[in-house]
Amino acid sequence: MAKEVIEGIDKKNKKMSFKVIEGDVLGHYKSFKFIMQVTPKEKGSVVQCVVEYEKQKDHIPDPHTLLQSTVELCKKINAYLTQDNN
Repeated sequence: MAKEVIEGIDKKNKKMSFKVIEGDVLGHYKSFKFIMQVTPKEKGSVVQCVVEYEKQKDHIPDPHTLLQSTVELCKKINAYLTQDNN
């Protein structure tokens, strides 16, 4: 669980950033920021997700499970947005 705040919205570049301010994540990381940018293409769009973080201690693992969850969420959003509504 995490509580986030929107740190910035750049409508021109279709980019948003979120910063974690409370929650379990901060037990392992000093700071945790999620950046998402959408680039429209001729058909559809490309989404780029970036995670910036600083570990509390060197032995803390990189947040690979969170990144995998993000990939799964993007796939679900894509499926919803591209479903045939007929």
